[in-house]
Amino acid sequence: MIKKFAIAAIAAASAALTIAPASADPFRIIVTSTEVPLVPNSVLYLAESEGYFERAGVDVELVPAAQTPMAVTALLTGSGEMANISTEALLGLHIRGDTSLVAIGSTDKAIPYIIAARGGTTFESLSTGTFGVGRENSLDYSLSRMVLASQGTKIEDMTYVPLGDPAVRAQALQQGRVDATTMSIGVFLSMPERTDLNVLVDVDAFYRATPIVTKVNVVPRELLTKRGTELEAVLEALTLASRDFAAKPNLWAEAMKRARPDVDTATLTELSGLYARSWSVNGGLQAHETSYTANWYQDSGSLGGETTTPVRFWMKFEPMDAVLRKIGTSDLGDTVTR
Repeated sequence: MIKKFAIAAIAAASAALTIAPASADPFRIIVTSTEVPLVPNSVLYLAESEGYFERAGVDVELVPAAQTPMAVTALLTGSGEMANISTEALLGLHIRGDTSLVAIGSTDKAIPYIIAARGGTTFESLSTGTFGVGRENSLDYSLSRMVLASQGTKIEDMTYVPLGDPAVRAQALQQGRVDATTMSIGVFLSMPERTDLNVLVDVDAFYRATPIVTKVNVVPRELLTKRGTELEAVLEALTLASRDFAAKPNLWAEAMKRARPDVDTATLTELSGLYARSWSVNGGLQAHETSYTANWYQDSGSLGGETTTPVRFWMKFEPMDAVLRKIGTSDLGDTVTR
């Protein structure tokens, strides 16, 4: 009997090893916000709280970091498996010769920017008006100039007022210290008082004028082989969550209400409708956008180098392609291009 029990125990242990994941350690995702943000990148948090990672069979741990530089450091030092960082930071690493991180998708490829203005402000009047920016040559500064120039504003004649964070810019607009400024739609809708303010450029129009991928999800290159199965499970969970939020926007509002009870329900409902076509239902990163983005950053001079890095060196489509072969593609958002 003892011999039979021992044989059975060995068989059970062997079976457990066969079905166990490749790594018993959690798949750590570095996030750069201590609370669930009011943007599509919230899917990183909601995929955990709403059970998508669990259903995909992967154990995920969210690890907070203050900003992109800390998230990059965490990945480079082995303190995480994936992080959502700025595209500029990734390209900068590659141009400086560090190719250890690669992009595998994006859960929030562009900040949902709008240009908000005081009542009566037009593209023409802004030519001689004041415009609030984070700082000279900041991302909001560069993108806003592109958008306004496309609408005929004489951007060289405008007066730029450096104000720092979006919340400060919103306050300055509200107080009449500037005629217009750029902020996310979430910041705009959360303003306590919006009397005499309007949206001069909405989210869709802003992105059409500046189709720049500003945020990417990156992993260490070696993880593609060492923990590739888990990575695909993570991507599957994020994609399925994104598709649910795209198909039924109220699901996002309900999930966000559980995650952020401090936010007004009406605000979440309005945002859910505005984000309906912004979810990364097919991975978020597509060939035409990544090529355009790399060229834009190179031309802007912000990377500090004369040469660019071909997309195939810093972007890996293979993990997401494996997921799409499994679950198919969706027509609710980003169209797949390779």
